[in-house]
Amino acid sequence: MYRTRDFMLMDVISVNGKKLGFINDILIDFNKKKVVGFSISSTSLLRKNLNVMTECIVGFNSVMVTTETFKGKFLEFKDIKGMDVKDRRGNIIGMIEDILFDEDSFIIGAVIISTGFITNFISGKKIILINNLVLGEKNMLYNERNANLNFTSLPHKLFMEDDVNEKNRKKDTL
Repeated sequence: MYRTRDFMLMDVISVNGKKLGFINDILIDFNKKKVVGFSISSTSLLRKNLNVMTECIVGFNSVMVTTETFKGKFLEFKDIKGMDVKDRRGNIIGMIEDILFDEDSFIIGAVIISTGFITNFISGKKIILINNLVLGEKNMLYNERNANLNFTSLPHKLFMEDDVNEKNRKKDTL
């Protein structure tokens, strides 16, 4: 799975080797729950922002190679980043921080929700499946279908310390 930050500021070149610019945002079709392309800031002063659609991408690693670019207006990730996520009762769950999408199909699987700096550190960020979200004009509605299923993202360091302590406890008891 990729996140938006995996693509930010990635250089984009044409199949001819000409540098077109760099990625400054991700284009989303929320109804199809898919990343449809990338917004490119042009390196040329005369050229405005361009878009690269996913079907035009030849490949990417540290640089994205594309066959063609397009102009147009799409829903960009920056339009929904920081948007409040509310449950059915109107309680704010958190704010949209990032999205997770598939490497091959570019289908969005989940949204990462920030619940606040201290809460993120203590109990981790929330990960909500995209099928449970409805996009509104000002907020997103979390339509929880299974309240017993919760995903969180905890800092890796906390897990490592717990694992080390568990191993030491097992050795001490033997």
